[in-house]
Amino acid sequence: MTSSIGGNIKILNKIIVILWVLSLSIGCKASNLELDNKNQIEAEVNKAFEGLVEAAKSLDSSRYFEFFDRENFTGLNADGKVWHSIKSLESIILPGFQMVEKTISLDFRNVKITVINQTTAILVNEYDQTILLKSGEIIKQSGGGTQVWHQIDSSWKLVSVSSSNSAHSGT
Repeated sequence: MTSSIGGNIKILNKIIVILWVLSLSIGCKASNLELDNKNQIEAEVNKAFEGLVEAAKSLDSSRYFEFFDRENFTGLNADGKVWHSIKSLESIILPGFQMVEKTISLDFRNVKITVINQTTAILVNEYDQTILLKSGEIIKQSGGGTQVWHQIDSSWKLVSVSSSNSAHSGT
């Protein structure tokens, strides 16, 4: 009877070891899925960001504002004033786009996307921009920005932006 109990304990120990190894394997697969999902979210947000940048470069205000959540938007302008609605942002962006003859360059560097959860990500960046105004003046700007992206109905939309910049005129 003692050998039967000892044999059962050995079998039980083997089962415990097998279950432990399986749990590690499942845990690794779950971590990889989480990493894959994070990478997918980063790629989707980056694609939306690139669309926003292209709309800004081409001065396509309709396309530009498609990337914003019209119902939940709020933000902070570089001058320290807040926008509590998309209308507030539009009142600055639309006249600005109308003053620009063309975007000479708009380059982003040091872009980092941080995934908060399945539906929220934060993108930070630094940028350099040169634009030609309709008046003939050339404006060069550098700065940075923070964007909060939120997934709505499988589309990534901006719910908040904040920016900083320094501008100087050129010829």
